[in-house]
Amino acid sequence: MPPLLARALRHVPAAMLTAIVVPAIVFAAPGVLRLDVGNVKLIAALVAGVVAWRWRNTLLTIGVGMGALWLLQRFVG
Repeated sequence: MPPLLARALRHVPAAMLTAIVVPAIVFAAPGVLRLDVGNVKLIAALVAGVVAWRWRNTLLTIGVGMGALWLLQRFVG
C-alpha cells in the first residue's frame, strides 16, 4: 500500500464518526437545520468539545457531555 494512501486511511474512522454524529446534533428533523441556542444537543456537544480539547480524556468528555445534555433537556428543553 502506498504511504500516502496509508496516511489518508488513518482519518477514515474520525470522518465516519463525524458524518454520523453531526447530523444528529444539528438537524431537529429531516431537512430542518437548528443552529440556535434552543438546540440543547448542540450546546451539550459544544460543552463536550471544550472538555475534550482541554483535558483530552474520553470518559470525562462523555460524562460531561451526557450530563450537560440531561441538565439542558431538564431545565431548557
